[in-house]
Amino acid sequence: MIASPLSDETQIQIDPDITFGDVDGEIVALNVQSGSYLHLNSSGSYIFSLLDDSAPRPLAEIYKLVRQTYNVEDDVCRREVAEFVARCLALGLVRLAT
Repeated sequence: MIASPLSDETQIQIDPDITFGDVDGEIVALNVQSGSYLHLNSSGSYIFSLLDDSAPRPLAEIYKLVRQTYNVEDDVCRREVAEFVARCLALGLVRLAT
């Protein structure tokens, strides 16, 4: 498990410098500067799609939408979404909104 200082109020957005696209219904995201990339499964693609606009989105809203879509328990949802976001942050695919 990845330790995370993220809170419900943390605002997340896709880093504008990355390239991403749909490949057979799943998203592939690439940070051209670092060469980091991630091929996202359906749930990861769903989370990434929630960030696919210019406005940052608070984690609390992402948790809520994922729980509703996947009918998952709150603690499981929070842990897995936070780990996914932390991994995307580490790869430079998303960023904290300022």
